[in-house]
Amino acid sequence: MSDSVVARNRVKTVLESGVSYTQERTQLPLDRMVAIEVSPVTGKPTALRSLFDYWQSRRVGEAAPACAFDPANAFTPEEFQWVSWIDVRPADPMDFVFQAHPGFLFGNWSGKAVRDYPNEVHAKSLALEYLTCKMIRQPSYHALTQRVGNVSRTYMRLLLPVQDQNRAVSRLYYATRYERIEVDGATVTCR
Repeated sequence: MSDSVVARNRVKTVLESGVSYTQERTQLPLDRMVAIEVSPVTGKPTALRSLFDYWQSRRVGEAAPACAFDPANAFTPEEFQWVSWIDVRPADPMDFVFQAHPGFLFGNWSGKAVRDYPNEVHAKSLALEYLTCKMIRQPSYHALTQRVGNVSRTYMRLLLPVQDQNRAVSRLYYATRYERIEVDGATVTCR
């Protein structure tokens, strides 16, 4: 395994609906995130890097306290559209509930549990990723490439733990940056 890869997981299957599904999820070290998440055009941090910097400035020990973590006011509306969070208080990660997750390709998931996600393979991958971040209380940065039928996407995602007043991780904030999206072989413009 490369020094620049923490972990890699590949899945290839056919979903219950008969649609083919492939996914490669690669966890990268945070120093790679710091280097990658800068606009090559402007030199400014991406929303992922800005969220990380905001989290770093608010954290106490391993995680930021929820009472001091409100990124809505720290971002422009354009940047903040790529920031979401998930309630990770339930013991079963399939019961974690998406909050402020408007979605980009697959609809608004706000208020829905991970188990409600229609792609069970992807839901289980998300649950494991979220549970791991909750348990180790450390940020995680992933590069993901997925193909679901005729939709293909490559994106980066950063997860950040936020703790409640009892110091238990109760939320994970995350930001997403799309690199490539194709629908029926046609490229969709990414930001």
